[in-house]
Amino acid sequence: MPKLEIFGSEWFTITLGTFALSISMYHLNAIFGYHYLRYIGLVFLYLGITFFIATIVVWIARTFLDHKVIWNDWNSLNRISFTTVIPLSASVFNVLLISYYGLNELYLNLYLINYFADFTAILIMSFFLGYKLYTKSPVHTNEISYALLIPPVALSSNALLGLYLFRTEYFSTIIFMTVMGIGMALLLFLFIGIMAFASYIRDLKSNVTSPMLVLPVGVSSIIVINILILATTKSIFQIAMSQAMLISVMLWAFELWNFVVAMMIGLKKVFREPASISIWGYTFPIAIFSISSFQLESILMEYHYSIAGDFLYYVGLAASIILIIAWIYAITSTAIFLTHMNKMHLA
Repeated sequence: MPKLEIFGSEWFTITLGTFALSISMYHLNAIFGYHYLRYIGLVFLYLGITFFIATIVVWIARTFLDHKVIWNDWNSLNRISFTTVIPLSASVFNVLLISYYGLNELYLNLYLINYFADFTAILIMSFFLGYKLYTKSPVHTNEISYALLIPPVALSSNALLGLYLFRTEYFSTIIFMTVMGIGMALLLFLFIGIMAFASYIRDLKSNVTSPMLVLPVGVSSIIVINILILATTKSIFQIAMSQAMLISVMLWAFELWNFVVAMMIGLKKVFREPASISIWGYTFPIAIFSISSFQLESILMEYHYSIAGDFLYYVGLAASIILIIAWIYAITSTAIFLTHMNKMHLA
């Protein structure tokens, strides 16, 4: 068995990626009406739960077997960043439960507790990551990547669950937290994104093994989803639909650029390189890109922008297909990686 020290927080992206595929299946079922897609989505939901349980057990066990990993994890910018995938996965899990089984009033308080707990945990981790980013010395060049954007993206992704809880007495608090998430995601995207891109061009270009370190696919999409939520929800923060669509389409266009370029890099590099788990970092962002494409397409069709709507529809469909391919590749790559690590351990 490979050494447990390699099983850091980045392994939770397997759970998140599997949940992402379940979300994609749910939306495809809603669009096409093929009920078998719903059942496939449920399979991936429970598969994701299995992955989460296995990962959390190994992740916790390693801290008891080797106490040094705690210090190593909390001194690694990437490990700190990926730790926010844990509460994000919990939030997405709740979204899936509500999507597939409906909002059960008996569990409403549990959903609320989960929402606020996840938001708080992600926010604290984001603050801590910012603190470490400013105070850690030295900061290794391979730590300055778009992985640092995971906390703000996770924060704004919590709106997916918050949307189902708007009818509760905590509506004003949830909508306020949604706006907070948008602000942090957008401005940290600009701040860290420029820094990460400059670092890649200057220092890492010859060493980067995955396009997930190069292009921030998913960031603009989750902001688009949040903006559309604000536009369709009556509150002090409501945005006029025309303004929301103007901003959303511009952000989506940038996301399209990221997506296409990332796929080009992937075809050139990823399949030629040693097996790893890095591709999992792409699965959730691709799902979010697909969802935002379908949401924009639906609104454009309402306003009779048929050509633009059709374009977004096919882009969203293509992203969904690529997500399926990416998940299959990621599972295969992970299995090969674990087999290789096991052979090295036995040698």
